[in-house]
Amino acid sequence: MILLKELEIKGELREKEPLSRHTSLLVGGEARYFLYAEGVDDIMKSLSFCEHDGIPYYIIGKGSNVLFLDEGFSGLVITTERLDIIEVNENVIRSQAGASLIEIIKRCKEASLSGLESLSGIPGTIGGAVIMNAGAYECEIGDLVLAVSILRKGDIIQLEDFHFGYRESTLKGEIILEVILMVNEGDRNEIEGRMEEVLEKRKINLPQLPKDTGTCGSVFKNPENKHAGFLIDRIGLKGRRVGGAMISMEHANYILTNKYAKSQDVVELIRRIRDAMEKKYGIILETEVVIVGKEKEIQI
Repeated sequence: MILLKELEIKGELREKEPLSRHTSLLVGGEARYFLYAEGVDDIMKSLSFCEHDGIPYYIIGKGSNVLFLDEGFSGLVITTERLDIIEVNENVIRSQAGASLIEIIKRCKEASLSGLESLSGIPGTIGGAVIMNAGAYECEIGDLVLAVSILRKGDIIQLEDFHFGYRESTLKGEIILEVILMVNEGDRNEIEGRMEEVLEKRKINLPQLPKDTGTCGSVFKNPENKHAGFLIDRIGLKGRRVGGAMISMEHANYILTNKYAKSQDVVELIRRIRDAMEKKYGIILETEVVIVGKEKEIQI
């Protein structure tokens, strides 16, 4: 901790930080160190230190699609959420990785720029959205990505050659610093109408959550030509509880947590859903939520 402080990092550095404060599931143990990066230099200096000293590190945005285990993280967790500068130049959006996807969509609406409306209401940062190729209602963020800047082995590199698939991309494992999107000129009234339509659909799938209720949205990727939520509902798991976690009654691909929930409760529900799905339909569900163990991402 003292050595990290000596790096003249501008961001706020904390020790033994509860990760439940930094994920939308509201669960997770402590990070040994936690950094609110204030700029690219903070990320470069801290990662160089970690790599030199063999300290595990993990980078998040707003933690909207990540599950940290109860054992916590043994190294440094960095959030990019304060790297949130957005620039709009005609139909090109240049954004730091920590900018809110919701804010970017709002800025597009104000500039009468179309293309992102179907992603309205999706939480998280643009960096995380690009890495997982976030999508909804026949729109995927990857369709609009022109270029990204990444940090690789201490160098900042601009990439224009990458590939996207269903909830995945070849950018997985990269440290995204900036994203450049190309959108289209549109009619503001039509853009607003589409946004309202999408937000209304989201309300139907998952009404307003009570205070202190956590969720990461869809827990599983959809199998080919099928909807995971529909299949989970058909095997009768809606409302199933483990500890402080339960499968949503409104959308069976959502797991909700209350203030008493532990990460292990969520993990157990994930296992039960996957086991039941394989037994009933012979389908092996793949998680959309990213699960992070004590030192790195893991599979359960």
